[in-house]
Amino acid sequence: MRNRVVVQSVNESGAKRLALLCLVALWLYLALNVSAAEDVVTKSGGADAATKNVPSTLFGNISVSGGNQQVRGGIASAANDLRVQFNKLCGDPDRKMKLPMIIKLHGVEGDKELPRSIVSKISSLQGQYQLLLHIHLAKGVDQYFLRYHLMELLLYERGLANDQFVDEGDRLTVKPWLIIGMLEAIDIRSADYDRRIYQSGIDFLSVLSFGKVFEMTENQWRELIGHEPIAFRAIAGAIVNSLLRQPGGKSGMSTYLADFATFKGEYENLLRQHFPGMNKSTNSLGKWVNLELLELSTAQVTQVHSILETESRLDGVLKLHYRDAEGFAHSVGVDAYDAILELEPKQRFEAVAAARAELERLSYRCFPTYRPILNEYELILRELVNGGAKNTRPRLTSLMDVRTRMKAAAARSRDYLDWYYITQSRELSGDFDKYRALNDAIQKEVLRPAADDTTGNYLDQIQRIYGSKY
Repeated sequence: MRNRVVVQSVNESGAKRLALLCLVALWLYLALNVSAAEDVVTKSGGADAATKNVPSTLFGNISVSGGNQQVRGGIASAANDLRVQFNKLCGDPDRKMKLPMIIKLHGVEGDKELPRSIVSKISSLQGQYQLLLHIHLAKGVDQYFLRYHLMELLLYERGLANDQFVDEGDRLTVKPWLIIGMLEAIDIRSADYDRRIYQSGIDFLSVLSFGKVFEMTENQWRELIGHEPIAFRAIAGAIVNSLLRQPGGKSGMSTYLADFATFKGEYENLLRQHFPGMNKSTNSLGKWVNLELLELSTAQVTQVHSILETESRLDGVLKLHYRDAEGFAHSVGVDAYDAILELEPKQRFEAVAAARAELERLSYRCFPTYRPILNEYELILRELVNGGAKNTRPRLTSLMDVRTRMKAAAARSRDYLDWYYITQSRELSGDFDKYRALNDAIQKEVLRPAADDTTGNYLDQIQRIYGSKY
């Protein structure tokens, strides 16, 4: 009986210990899970807080994060303005972006400068493309390359927005000619666009061929020197502008942009598909571009000359030409106007008439501060015709002094801008061969006679009279 009681007591004691151990294990299990849950919540809350702490600016599907509010707002506004202009150019102003554009600002001014301050990237998240643009603010925002990469992303958006299929491993690229051409076509349509690059007298297609322009990569484009960047910009702008001006050009460009990003093959084949006018001849595009360059090189009446260009034209206008009694031709400048007073009235009128007409034409496009000067010259020429010019020499001397000061100020401004451009250069190509080639080209240009060179014109006339063999 005693043994039975002892065994029963031992069993009851073991059961109590087992129950106590189970309670302790259950308590530890619950404590660990609560601790882990709290840790996860803390980490999640911290991540959300970090995300919420990054300032951002939204403009439709355009998101700009980082930096200060002024910089974010300026970039978002520039991106949206470019989007609106781009849509108008393609004939669908009401089109909305279908892919998000995410612009991330990094660093602050004064940080260590990176090799490239603006880098674009295309990423895919759960089957949807995202347009990413990273901007480092070490030296502020480069507006030129900002526009370049914004247009690049807008072109990608057009090419990927309609669920275009991209094979795995394929790399999507937008050629610089299309980006620069689109920006140039937008600028050409603005009221204040400066067309002087097209009026420079450079044969752009001799500097860069069509093949080089179409095949050039971004790295190659960045390494262009001398006249090459200007030629690339002019040719690319003429290509895009000429395509847009064809019948159905805007709709053709819109469909072309939807296909170009995933197209595999020659660029010309895709252009012919969307612009049927190219099929009329083998060099239709070349003809269009040449006509576009010719039209863009034609100066408009409202286009204003610079101070130095106004000075150059004014010097030629103020030279008076007449024939003496024996029929010999004479040319006099402002320092010899007194000789005109010795001529007969009819001769004085003939000597001055051409200069007065040219002065009137120049007054439409001269630098604004030159208009009072031209008016004074016109008054002096009118007095010469009437033969009653008074104090001509002091007045001409005073006008020349004013012109000299204005020309000196313009030269200083140009030198300052050249200095600023050189000192703000951010990239060094390190290609000494190209530097030598550029230096040789500059020396050849110095030796080339001016377009209005009197001796050259005379020799050309003699050659036309006597034949090319002379």
